[in-house]
Amino acid sequence: MRKSVKVMVGIRVAAAFLSVLLFSVLTTRNILNMDDCEEASIEVNALLTRAQKAEVAHYKWSGNLSNALYAGTEFTGSTDPTGCVLGQWIYGDAGTNDDIILGLRSQLEPLHKELHESAVYVLNLMETDPVQAQNYYQETIQSNLSTLVSLLDEVIERGTVLNDASIANMQHTVSVMHIVTASGLALSLISLLSLVIYVMTRVVKPILIITDKTRPLSEGRLNLELNYHSNDEIGDLAKNLKHSLEQTNQYVEDINRIMHELSKGNFNVSTSVPFIGDFRSIADSIESFTTSLSTAMANINEIQRKVFDHANYLSNGAQILAEGATEQASAVEELSATLNDLSISAKHNIQISSDVRDNAQLTGEQVNLSSQQMVELVEAMRDISSKSNQIEKIISTIENISFQTNILALNAAVEASRAGESGKGFAVVAEEVRSLASQSDQAAKATKDLIESSVQAANRGNQIVEEVSTTLQNTLSLVLQSNDAISEFTDAVHTEATSISQVAEGLGQISAVVQTNSASSEESATVSTELFEQVTLLQNQTRNFQLKPDVVADIE
Repeated sequence: MRKSVKVMVGIRVAAAFLSVLLFSVLTTRNILNMDDCEEASIEVNALLTRAQKAEVAHYKWSGNLSNALYAGTEFTGSTDPTGCVLGQWIYGDAGTNDDIILGLRSQLEPLHKELHESAVYVLNLMETDPVQAQNYYQETIQSNLSTLVSLLDEVIERGTVLNDASIANMQHTVSVMHIVTASGLALSLISLLSLVIYVMTRVVKPILIITDKTRPLSEGRLNLELNYHSNDEIGDLAKNLKHSLEQTNQYVEDINRIMHELSKGNFNVSTSVPFIGDFRSIADSIESFTTSLSTAMANINEIQRKVFDHANYLSNGAQILAEGATEQASAVEELSATLNDLSISAKHNIQISSDVRDNAQLTGEQVNLSSQQMVELVEAMRDISSKSNQIEKIISTIENISFQTNILALNAAVEASRAGESGKGFAVVAEEVRSLASQSDQAAKATKDLIESSVQAANRGNQIVEEVSTTLQNTLSLVLQSNDAISEFTDAVHTEATSISQVAEGLGQISAVVQTNSASSEESATVSTELFEQVTLLQNQTRNFQLKPDVVADIE
């Protein structure tokens, strides 16, 4: 059967309260009874005093009347029955509720009235017949006075009885009060003692035991042996506390596991036990943190892939540019050799004019081809510049992600510092993430510098290529003019040597431009190779991180 501390304490408190209440009620009743007895005693004593005064007063009244009858003195007594002490009691407040005394009072009223009225009669009779007046005094007045005194004596006796009864009742009440006081105090003391003993044994002692068992909590230890069993609220408290400690220990172990996985670069982690109540916010924070890190790293990986592709494309474009420059140099050399042959055969212009015309036509086609290659090279250089701009935007995105990751790591470090001892592992992870963010930022800056160098080189190459293209256009125009000149060769032989000299000079310029273009192409290839290596290094650094599959799928 379940025992309730609340009920048991309530029973004992109620018992103590009832004992005190009973003691108070009985004591109040006895005090009121004593007050009634005291009031009754005061009334009886007042009545006795009045009866005794009435006897003395009427004895004096009778003596005054006797002196007037026998000694001839003046009668100074009262003839009004309502004016004396006895008359005031008879016609006033009785001062008691006793039926006997009230009956005696009723008997005294006509006798007392007749006694005072007879004084007037006897005094008047004394003037006419003194002897008869004296006889009337002796026979009637003295008899009535004796009867009056006898009734007053009965009143005094009854008052004495009532006074003795009041005193006895008061003594009894005092005795009962003593017994009630002792019993009430004993009962109250027993109830309070029972309450104190129960509270000390069933409340205070278990709380002290639980407090002693939970003292290691102040040292950060959650794995406690809280083996207290009781079929009451204290037992429920111990059971709930034990369950809470076990649940909290599970949360701490799960968080330590997550922090360990994060320290190894595994962001694809989540809580293995359900976090409830106020702990739910911790689980949500962990999930948000790992998702944010996975998203950031996935974005970095995607950016790395794009930068890798662009760097590869840039490297291939630079190689193509170098190959085109080599082909241009070869074409120029061939053109120079052809012009040399043309200069030698100028002496035989008539015989070999047709061959010169064919060679000139071939030269025009070659120059036209070179011009088209220059146009393609210009477009390739512009594409490189555009892609480099896109890569700069990507590098800027990487820097922003690194900055946000650094901020997130700082916030995580702050939260870990607030968590105290339990947040040390989380602080290590935050420091690793911040270090990674710093490395990513440094790599992004280095990549950005390389891209800027590549862009500058590409711009220089573009400028040179445009100059070469212009030169080729001029060369093409010259070749066309040469064709026209050759067509009119028979009529302008004397101008052939000059034209050939001009073409040779133009070929010297073209050769210089082609050499510069070749050098620029080689430099661009070197820069693109370095960019490719840096991107590969950044990709190797981020490959060790294990991200959430859903985050990677969303980004892809």
